[in-house]
Amino acid sequence: MRLKQLSVFSSKATAGAIALSAALLGTMAVAEPDTILKMGHAASTTTPGHVAMEQVDAELRKRTEGRVGIEIFPNSQLGGERELIESIQLGNVDMAFVSSAPLAAFSSSFYVMDMPFLFKDREAVYRVLDGEIGQEMLAGLSQVGVLGLGYWENGFRQLTNDKHEVRTLDDLAGLKMRTMENEVHIAAWRAVGANPAPLSFGELFTALQQGTFDAMEGPINLFHSMKFNEVQHYISRTNHIYSPLVLLMNPDAAAQLSPEDLATLKDIIREVTPEQRAMTTKADDLAIADMPNVMISDLTAEELAAFSSKMGPVYDIVKEKAGADLVDRIVRAGSN
Repeated sequence: MRLKQLSVFSSKATAGAIALSAALLGTMAVAEPDTILKMGHAASTTTPGHVAMEQVDAELRKRTEGRVGIEIFPNSQLGGERELIESIQLGNVDMAFVSSAPLAAFSSSFYVMDMPFLFKDREAVYRVLDGEIGQEMLAGLSQVGVLGLGYWENGFRQLTNDKHEVRTLDDLAGLKMRTMENEVHIAAWRAVGANPAPLSFGELFTALQQGTFDAMEGPINLFHSMKFNEVQHYISRTNHIYSPLVLLMNPDAAAQLSPEDLATLKDIIREVTPEQRAMTTKADDLAIADMPNVMISDLTAEELAAFSSKMGPVYDIVKEKAGADLVDRIVRAGSN
């Protein structure tokens, strides 16, 4: 991998922006950072992930006494999630957070996170991600030229559409379903009778608005923050997949920081993680309260069982891609 020069901006170009950011966060602006890490993500500035990254930036500037800061580019300004991963590998972007689904195409162990109905609750998720298995998966990213920094909350994914309430397999039949670029997701929705196809997240709102797709799936807080409730009016709370945000960094960018500053960055991310997770959980509840025009359906255990009963072939795909041993380990860890 080629070495790169970290993105460093002139003090005249950024002093005002940094002062404003510090004021908004209620902190005192420290010295202009010597090094700015260019960070991208696909979500809006109102999502908990973006807010948490602003907190990381402010604290990093403070603790490094102005040596290091982060410039955040939201809303797919630096590309969709797949492009962001590739840019991390190439060194064109220093940091990013992405959903786990597109990351699986680069590191096959992440396919285990695409197993539908794998986790019963968030406690089971955190036990896996913060434990031995999750840390092994992060470490494995080094084999594809990416440094894994941690897991933030993205939330359980729900089914949404603009045709009718979906509670049964028959309700899904023929719906044009947008998925992420992930073979397991496509196979899962095909197994329950939908008509799935991948599309970049940045293009999704327009595609739904124009009727190119009838349905999509994702966390409720993201659905709300991206204003999908303007073009989708039915949510079926299926909790079918838990997909974390995975924080990534270019290894060369990390290496060009001093060991102390890199350790500080990692410490801050670890410290912010519980708050980011709590913000996301709360954001789901606030989003529901703020969308009276959306019909939200809680499926019964029997209705969910009808969907999960179709997932056997999908689990086989995951075992083939990620390895049966890893699948068995994560199933045991998630159910204990």
